[in-house]
Amino acid sequence: MASSSAQTSKQTHFWKTMREFPPVVDGRIHFVSFLDAATDLITLVERLGKAFAPVKYDMQGNIDKVKKHYEYNDASCLLELMLDELGKEKRHALEGILWLNRAFLFFELAFQEIIKCLQSGNLEVNMAKIFTVAYEGSVKKYHNWVTQQVFFLICKMSPSLLQILKAFEVEDDLKLFETSLVKFNITLHLNRCKIDDFFKDHQLFED
Repeated sequence: MASSSAQTSKQTHFWKTMREFPPVVDGRIHFVSFLDAATDLITLVERLGKAFAPVKYDMQGNIDKVKKHYEYNDASCLLELMLDELGKEKRHALEGILWLNRAFLFFELAFQEIIKCLQSGNLEVNMAKIFTVAYEGSVKKYHNWVTQQVFFLICKMSPSLLQILKAFEVEDDLKLFETSLVKFNITLHLNRCKIDDFFKDHQLFED
């Protein structure tokens, strides 16, 4: 069990302790590291405020589904676990990964815009617009009308960029945060694309 001082340190230095997605090496994605990064991304979502609670719970539910249906150890490869599941009648974990990956695209697009704002010094940007654009470019087409309206409301209720920077505890070192966010988004993109390729190669869940 982590000590209270360690927990306090993690809370205080949130962004510095956030784990990046693992590198794709020889076509392999380290499964445990993938889960760690996805879990830390959910912690980030939590810091966006109560409006994003539905997003947080949806992502956590998909991670729980993946953990429940895969038997894995510290050497396991995500793509190999996915491949093994293809022979099963029910593909619960694959569905969980599918929806996680769609959420990853939403955040990848949002982070791209935040990076542009940091690079240009435009901290007064309308985050509702950024999140709406990211939503329309990612998961909107998979949602019914009711869910779309809920998500648009979430976007409208989103905090400002300055509030987000404060919630991420990075307002005192924006350059370091920008550099870290660029690196994080690159690893997120590489993992997401590799998973997308898997679904396309096996003709799964086609749009």
